[in-house]
Amino acid sequence: MVADMTPFQVDDRVRIVRLRVPEREVTGASTSPPQPRVGEEGDVVADVGEGVLLVEHGTADGQTIWLAEFLEEELELVARPPALDED
Repeated sequence: MVADMTPFQVDDRVRIVRLRVPEREVTGASTSPPQPRVGEEGDVVADVGEGVLLVEHGTADGQTIWLAEFLEEELELVARPPALDED
């Protein structure tokens, strides 16, 4: 039996569980944003395609610390917001 694989969706909260690429291109609010680290959480902001997701890690007041692309296998789901169309 094949395990039910739930694909990540935009707005999912995810945690980095491994880094296949230890240093990657990142952007952020600072001129030199930090590299993402295992254990940090962020929100999926886009599905780039072919198993690549754009994830944003930010402050409580909404400032971006880093924005970077991750392979799905580098992430685990932490929380999924409830669907807006549910009654």
